[in-house]
Amino acid sequence: MTNCLVITQYRNDSRYNDFLGKFYHFPGNKLKNYLNQFSELPIEFVYFEPLKNDGKGEFYGFGRITKKPFDDKRESGFYFIEIDDYKPFASPVSYKNKHGEVIEELLNPSYNYQNAVRKIPKNVLEEICLDGGIILNIKSDVHLIKVLGEQLIGSEKVGVLELIKNSIDAQATYCRVLIEKVKNLNLPLNEYEFKNYEGPVIVIDDDGVGMTKDIIENGWLRPASTLKTNIKEKLKVERENAQINGNLGSYDALIKKIQKEHGQRIPLGEKGVGRFATHRLGRYLELRTKTDQNPYELVLKIDWDKFDRISDKHVDLDSVGISLTREDPSRDYGSKNSGTRLIVFGGRDGFGWTEASILDLNRAILELNSPVPSDVFSRTIFDRFNAYLECPQITELPRHQIYAESKSNFSLDILVDENGFAEYELQFEHPSNKLPKQEWSEKGYDLKGLDLKNPNYWSLETESPRKPACGPFYVHMDVWYRNSEWIDLSDYKDLTDYLDSFGGMSIYRDNILVYDAQLGAQADWLGLAGKHIKQGWRISYRDFIGSIEIEQTKNWDLVDKTNREGLINNKAFNDLAVLTRNAIEQILLPRYTSKRDEFGHLTKGVISDPNMLNNLVKENQALLLNIGESNYPFDEDPYSFFKNLWNKVEDRKDSLVNLQGSMKNLEKSIKNLEEVQELFTEQAGFGISVAISLHEINKITSNFYQGILGLLKSKQYDELKLENLKTTSESLQSELKRLAPLRAIRNESNQEFKVCQSIKHVAGIHERKMEAENIRFTILNPNEDFQIFGRYRALNQIFGNLFDNSIYWIRSANKKENEIVVKLDKIYKTIVFADSGNDISDIIRPTLFQPGYSLRIPPSGLGLYICKSYLNGMKGRIYETPLKDRIPNISGAQLTIDFSKTPTNKENIK
Repeated sequence: MTNCLVITQYRNDSRYNDFLGKFYHFPGNKLKNYLNQFSELPIEFVYFEPLKNDGKGEFYGFGRITKKPFDDKRESGFYFIEIDDYKPFASPVSYKNKHGEVIEELLNPSYNYQNAVRKIPKNVLEEICLDGGIILNIKSDVHLIKVLGEQLIGSEKVGVLELIKNSIDAQATYCRVLIEKVKNLNLPLNEYEFKNYEGPVIVIDDDGVGMTKDIIENGWLRPASTLKTNIKEKLKVERENAQINGNLGSYDALIKKIQKEHGQRIPLGEKGVGRFATHRLGRYLELRTKTDQNPYELVLKIDWDKFDRISDKHVDLDSVGISLTREDPSRDYGSKNSGTRLIVFGGRDGFGWTEASILDLNRAILELNSPVPSDVFSRTIFDRFNAYLECPQITELPRHQIYAESKSNFSLDILVDENGFAEYELQFEHPSNKLPKQEWSEKGYDLKGLDLKNPNYWSLETESPRKPACGPFYVHMDVWYRNSEWIDLSDYKDLTDYLDSFGGMSIYRDNILVYDAQLGAQADWLGLAGKHIKQGWRISYRDFIGSIEIEQTKNWDLVDKTNREGLINNKAFNDLAVLTRNAIEQILLPRYTSKRDEFGHLTKGVISDPNMLNNLVKENQALLLNIGESNYPFDEDPYSFFKNLWNKVEDRKDSLVNLQGSMKNLEKSIKNLEEVQELFTEQAGFGISVAISLHEINKITSNFYQGILGLLKSKQYDELKLENLKTTSESLQSELKRLAPLRAIRNESNQEFKVCQSIKHVAGIHERKMEAENIRFTILNPNEDFQIFGRYRALNQIFGNLFDNSIYWIRSANKKENEIVVKLDKIYKTIVFADSGNDISDIIRPTLFQPGYSLRIPPSGLGLYICKSYLNGMKGRIYETPLKDRIPNISGAQLTIDFSKTPTNKENIK
């Protein structure tokens, strides 16, 4: 139980007022003796200044006493007692309450104003402290080390990587990690380097600048110290000031100065807790460090168990002492004559190193440096740094990754500026040159595509889209197709197995790993996994090794998670993910899919067109029939037609007849497949058309519902509201009627109609959408309207897809003048459909009308394929408008629909 006291002490004109809050001087003699009051420890007390002798009659502070009194050597019969923890009040408390009553007389049974030291009930002491607004401080419990070591460091692997990064911040050129004395990995004791330490032993050596006593005391031993973070905060402030003042030159000069002082790097450490990974890795730590100024090394030894012991009492972190000594150097510190060695030993319950976990750590250390640093993105030449792992119990640790031995099928380099515009180079190469090499490049490619699921993602109140919060960055990707004919290794599964476990996109800051590809793939931070599950032809993390490079001086808002397993999920990180995903899906994916299809057609003779398949079956059927009815000598078989087939002569003719029957059945099967394909095309086309109208229907239905709800709540007849509901109902009915002609049914009868009828009908459906986007629609020459004999609803769907595409790309282009223009030619029976959005990209141009190819977000790749399919059925064509036929002053996409071979009326059918 805590002993609570009131201690009288004048604040001014007192012989011992210099001791205020530090020591208390009191008598312990025959005249006055307060020794007994201090016999029960610990003590909590409040200071009181009496009203007499110019005192103010106030309680003014709180303190704790944990040590026994000691004699005053100069004045016999008097004592001192040390005050451990003194907290002044924000507002001193009067000894009387608001009614003029003495507080202690009312509430303190031990009150005697003549006693300078007197007991007081704990609740009264606490109430006085609260009334005074006691000034408290945040204190660290001794178990903070356990929290920092075990909960803020994601894993043992991450812990080792954090300690390696400390070596980088210390301007080291190398970091050697040694793991030995691991259980179940046998080795004779005399072959260990640190045989006298309890295993497992983890040693981390570097040749950095080393640490002084001051850095150890005020940096290394101080959780969340600001020795590194102060630099970053200063840079942030200077950058903001430089931008405001338009003087980025001064900021650049400061960057260069700091980089020069820190080995061309800005310190990587952000939280000031990475060194406490040593707690997670083992029960004991021995730190040895040397600067080039000292002939000796400093030695710090820590028993982490002292910080982990469970106690009923509060134990402050700074109450556990740690001894720092000096010794002669225990190793050769090399040409720099400086460095640090951490020896972590004793292990931890619940974790044991295994061969698999050591190999995983080795892989992570190999990945620590950026595999393809860009001298275009970063003008800084970082000092060379080499981290490596040794384990005498594993004979051969890999010194490079398996993917370094293989030439990738695609290599992509992208430089993204602060506005989200990309400059890229994409290279393709088949390992045995079965397809020719090819390169693509482009500057100024806008990665901030319009996402229909989140159309306002890049929006600001102004017309211009916002800048990405992530800042500029660089991307490199090596991409493979996952089968033997595409991988130039003796055993291609070595690479595919590696990609299964470790494929994906890593993030490097200042050439040092901050987000491992394996973690990124598990989190699906680019959203590739979900799309690959739905559509297996898409790129997944298992198809590539990629890296993103950022810099501390350019990407301030990309911040590490506290557990060091990735980046904080903020706007900057989301922007980085969106831009990177768009780069993969818009720049890489169309070429990746196209080359795979091209190779498949070339090597496997795959025919996907049902008409071609049908013709091929008929040709084979005719060939078999001709052979069967010919005079060919079946018994002699001079041309070996029947080699390894039907040894009996009598079986050969019968078998040919059976084959003819099989070919007929195959023809029927292909016909069924063709019908299924047409059905899917019909349903997909109608689905796209429905999606166009659903927004308007939803809006009308919502208004209708709110109107009825309002009437029910009012419980009154309102003729005006009923009239509005009637109008809304008619709008809904009209919108639903518009949907009907959009559905192209396979057995829809051909009919005679003018093409303008279809164009105007579909334009009416999109009217509200075009008004919302300020898009002007014009038919330049309606007098050139012409008639065709075909499927009216199918043509409606064709124009529906074209309008939908144009509206999307006009929104995405974000230009001042927005228009969709149609030009007719009744002589050649063509329609040019043009818009002012973005022109057709070279990326998609070769596969424009093939299914699955799209640059829209989210991608569809069906619209133009459906247009082509429907037009084929009407003997029409669709193609990109030739340069000579383009509508002048329209900068976007222009497509031509050609009905030159389509009959005009029923009588023209051939």
